[in-house]
Amino acid sequence: MASLEEAYSNEYQEIIDPELAYDLYWAGIITHKSNFSCPSDKCNAKVTCINLDQEKQDMHQSPHFRGYNHSDDCDATLHLDKKAGIEIPGQSAQSKFVKNDAISDVFNLKRPKNQFAKKEPTGIDPHKVQKRSSRKGKNTNGEEFYGGSEYYSVRSLVSKFIRYKKDGSLSEHKVNISGQDLAYKSLFKGVYQQPIEALPNEKLVYWGVAFIDYLSNKDCYKITFGETLKSKDFQARPSFFIPKKMIEEYPVRNLVVKRLEKISSLDDKRAFIFIYSRPYISGESYINFDLESLDYLEIRYLDLFEDLKKKP
Repeated sequence: MASLEEAYSNEYQEIIDPELAYDLYWAGIITHKSNFSCPSDKCNAKVTCINLDQEKQDMHQSPHFRGYNHSDDCDATLHLDKKAGIEIPGQSAQSKFVKNDAISDVFNLKRPKNQFAKKEPTGIDPHKVQKRSSRKGKNTNGEEFYGGSEYYSVRSLVSKFIRYKKDGSLSEHKVNISGQDLAYKSLFKGVYQQPIEALPNEKLVYWGVAFIDYLSNKDCYKITFGETLKSKDFQARPSFFIPKKMIEEYPVRNLVVKRLEKISSLDDKRAFIFIYSRPYISGESYINFDLESLDYLEIRYLDLFEDLKKKP
């Protein structure tokens, strides 16, 4: 079996990465984890997206593609046992695509229009050329490699943050947002008694343990962090709201609704919350976040405490 950076979705009719495949599956656009094929024009190998149907909290590995019975001419296989820029004696001269973690990931703040639109099967040319992603370069050995991954939701960034936090490499890996590179260590900021005036002006991924409550009189969820932030005159536990309309309009709402309903119904309503936003003072004694999109939110169960203690 060979790992792949991208695969062709026979249902979505485009070459996509595992993270987009994951979102499309939970939005009901992709319905089967094995309905993919090799993205190479020289190969028709079948491909499966591992962990496509699993919640990220329950995964030992992030979603990834595995191909079976590639052709000898296939140029799309990804060798995970090889690092870009390191020459391996005796390796075939055939160009192989390798992953280079030194290149920044990209967090796209908006999804492409109609990304979740179902494709019509009529009028599709089965012999069309499958075009690869343009985000690739070459290592010192002259081989082509793909750059960092492109993401559309915070939950994808959280998975990498957890991985890098456990292996102590948060400073080594970066995310590009609107043209600016930030180390994962700088992008993720725990909510823990910081003076709000000292926090950066730009949005970051704020995280920490928070309480999830359903407010029936307002038909929304309220999320309140357990720790405080400080202003000059007071300190408060920052909070934000998730209106019902926002949930109903979100294509991948099944992922969000399941956790909101479960946690808010428990006696212990706590969860790990990650939100891409910026805190601000509201009124005389409140500190709030604005949630602009559910793509900017990730909810993890308290099991994350134990997960963060594990060695990679």
